[in-house]
Amino acid sequence: MKTVFLVLSAFLIGFVGVVGYQYLRSKQTAPAVTTPASQSMPEPTFALVPPSQAVSGILTVTSGHAEKLSRTDSEYKEASTGAQILLGESVATKANSSATVAVNGIVAAAMGSNAELVFANLFPNNFVLQQKAGKIDYLVTKPISVRALHTLVTMNPGETSINIIDTDISITVITGSVRFALVDADNNTKVWNLKAGQRANVDDQAREVFLVTAR
Repeated sequence: MKTVFLVLSAFLIGFVGVVGYQYLRSKQTAPAVTTPASQSMPEPTFALVPPSQAVSGILTVTSGHAEKLSRTDSEYKEASTGAQILLGESVATKANSSATVAVNGIVAAAMGSNAELVFANLFPNNFVLQQKAGKIDYLVTKPISVRALHTLVTMNPGETSINIIDTDISITVITGSVRFALVDADNNTKVWNLKAGQRANVDDQAREVFLVTAR
């Protein structure tokens, strides 16, 4: 009986020793686990703030109502006098309304009823607007470009009026001079020059241009 007890005791001591050794070894060789909290998140690459080199405009609602499509919105919202217009933003006037967006030292764009204007590029050395609808009078201090449907109009200092009705465009030079380009139906780019007192009527659908003397 005493012999059996000694054998069992020796077995238990040996078993406990083996288990303990395996446990300690597993703790020493286990790989370190990095918790998600210690991992750095990548910084977002998209910025809602326009580049510092870009200028901005100031809206003046002269009558009725005007709306602004900002960089952070997906639809137009009511705008009031004093609203700042940034690169990539748009302004639209309602029926029986008018508004002006002035960019100091470059241009003042006077918008008539149901006009829409996109401030596509507000870098002083590459200033581009996109007129989508309505009549807009441009008082230009520094040369700018205006995209009117498929026509690209480059304005020198002076005053020019662009009116879009459906697919018809009229470009009237009041003072100064204008050069505009259009790709015709044969995919050829043609360029025209206008001076004060001249007007061009553009059929945007047929891609045809008719030069007339402004009255």
